[in-house]
Amino acid sequence: MAESEHSAGRKETVEKNINETEENLHATEEFAEEHGEALKEEEKQNIHEKNEHRRENIENMKQSMNDRE
Repeated sequence: MAESEHSAGRKETVEKNINETEENLHATEEFAEEHGEALKEEEKQNIHEKNEHRRENIENMKQSMNDRE
């Protein structure tokens, strides 16, 4: 595979991962908002921590794409 094809394929994969992570982030935020009263405090904290981790991953993936350009 040529270098430019490899780079394009990697960029596409990273963009897909970013989109999927953003979708998961939004889905869990909506779930927590809709069902927050029924969730235990520990469950709310777990959702919050996972979403913070997702935000960090999104930023890291975006930075990695920018670094390669």
